[in-house]
Amino acid sequence: MALKKHRLELAIEEDFCLLGLVSDDPDYKLCWRINKDLGTDFRKEEDLELYHKKLDEDQFFSFFLWSDEDAHISYRLIRNYSENGHYLEEIRNLDYLIHIQGDFNTEKIRSFMEAIQALDSVRMCVPVDLSRIKQMDRLLLW
Repeated sequence: MALKKHRLELAIEEDFCLLGLVSDDPDYKLCWRINKDLGTDFRKEEDLELYHKKLDEDQFFSFFLWSDEDAHISYRLIRNYSENGHYLEEIRNLDYLIHIQGDFNTEKIRSFMEAIQALDSVRMCVPVDLSRIKQMDRLLLW
């Protein structure tokens, strides 16, 4: 009698949204402008430390967090580059990423994007197509 083989496939459904920003401002100044103009409260957290296999070294990425307790949404602003590479290699043309997780809908995301885009220091704010991302594990750290 032959043994039956069963394959277990896991489908991970994203409970987050990812936006990409292009800005010439350094991270601290960009967060200061966002906080000032949008009434948010992004605060600097410890840099994200990730190991890069191909480079065989650690990478450090600047990271800011704002939790909107009333709306049950967490916003994470991550610099997309470090001294030795990018946070997400597939989207090198973006300077910053905003990872939004929680109880959001498309209207909230659209209005947040418009507010970010209206800032003088932001040249572009776009949604990131998650199907293009190969390193999804980097987005599931939280």
